Amino acid sequence: MKKKFVLPLAALGLMVGLAGCQGDGGTQTSGNNSGNPGTSSVAASSSKMEQIKISSPENAKTMVIGTTLQLSADKDGVTWSSANDSIATVSATGLVEAKALGSVKITAKKEGFKDGTFTIEVTRPAPTAKIDWKDADHYSVDGSYTRSNRGPGDTPVYSKSQAEDGDCIGYQGTGDKETLTFTSTAAVAAELTSTMGSNNSVNLADVWKIKLNGTELNLAGKRYESDGASGNYTFQEVSFGDANLIQGDNVLEIEYLVDDSPYLDLFYVYAKAATTITSKPAAPKEKIALEEGADKLTVNIGETKNITCAETGVKYASSNTDIATVDENTGAVTGVAKGTATITISKDGMIPARVTVTVTNPSEVIIEAESESTLVEYTDGATVPSYKTSSSGGAYVRVLPTGTTLTYTFTAANAGNYKLTMTGRNFSRDHEITDLSQDAEIKINNVAVDLAGKAWAYATSNQSLDLGTVALAANNTMTFKVIGAEVSDSNFMLDSFIFTPVA
Repeated sequence: MKKKFVLPLAALGLMVGLAGCQGDGGTQTSGNNSGNPGTSSVAASSSKMEQIKISSPENAKTMVIGTTLQLSADKDGVTWSSANDSIATVSATGLVEAKALGSVKITAKKEGFKDGTFTIEVTRPAPTAKIDWKDADHYSVDGSYTRSNRGPGDTPVYSKSQAEDGDCIGYQGTGDKETLTFTSTAAVAAELTSTMGSNNSVNLADVWKIKLNGTELNLAGKRYESDGASGNYTFQEVSFGDANLIQGDNVLEIEYLVDDSPYLDLFYVYAKAATTITSKPAAPKEKIALEEGADKLTVNIGETKNITCAETGVKYASSNTDIATVDENTGAVTGVAKGTATITISKDGMIPARVTVTVTNPSEVIIEAESESTLVEYTDGATVPSYKTSSSGGAYVRVLPTGTTLTYTFTAANAGNYKLTMTGRNFSRDHEITDLSQDAEIKINNVAVDLAGKAWAYATSNQSLDLGTVALAANNTMTFKVIGAEVSDSNFMLDSFIFTPVA
């Protein structure tokens, strides 16, 4: 027989009492007068708390720098705050003042309520003026804008489809300058910006020095962030900072501190008070005139020739005095060493002129490859030597079928030993002539030139190959015969043969 277990009455009463003091999960609750179970105090403080609602006139969520916007809360006595006072501040009454570009969250707090938030986007106003950099006065430190392939004093315009009007200014070099002049009807504070594009992100202070009316702008912290590479970037507006405009003509000067900096498209003025601003394009300058053909001059080493220039009061300067010197006042050029130099002719208020000076060795013999009489314009499948005009204005001989022989006859001022240099270009990355003797044969007066081991590597421009010393007579015949496929390849271009006397 099983024994019965009898719970004492007092113990049973204690268990019932404890159960009445426990909620779900053991959370203590409080009862009410009717005996119904109470609600959780934690739940009452969170899930049922009402959130403050914030509104603006016409539900405006954007502001222009320098403007104000009155926000309202649906509860009295809230406390207002801004997540970023540098973008926008808010007063004790909910009045927001826009300070700088960006997005900012405004918060309203009150005890017993969930915080209310309102996000505002701060933007620029419409620009007071939009000025094209191509209206600037352009100054090139070398008088030529060589980095943009422009002539002396010309606007260094560069075609860019990303620019607003399809072009901009770019490729300036160290020391180049642009000067914009614009007129303001009032003396006001303003923000100055420009749209720019580049493959590289840069700090503006590293690439430019900018002055307004002679006062240098502080570019610290001003930065351009590129969004692409290899020309795939877009033009972006970047601030030069705040500055004070004067009534009348304002002069903005930008000086390039490096060769490579962002291209400039448009210049904007955001005036912070009512005014009218108009651009004042630089007055066109007259270019120093030279007679036709006078922009090129050839002199021998030790020889002196005068540059022909009818303009008075000009100054002459040489780009390389190791190659050619020039008298600053008379324009007398003297050859110093073989090579080329540029003589710049300048005068205040005028666009400079340039003269390219080629200094030659009077005893040197130069044979241009295209002087071969059988040359024709390049045609696919051509059976005779073809040529293509080179960037220097001469020509390269190319597409030489195996077995082709080029024959040249020439005279030398003095019989004797000469160093033979062959110039040309191998412009294929996958193409290299490792041994010229396997592909070509050169004979001088029927004597073969030793070409063993002479190599042509890939190059982006003309290169020279020293073929050693050869003997010349007063009258000479030279042949160049193609015997291998490498020289026959259309990626190889022959330019010239140069014979330099050996002392």
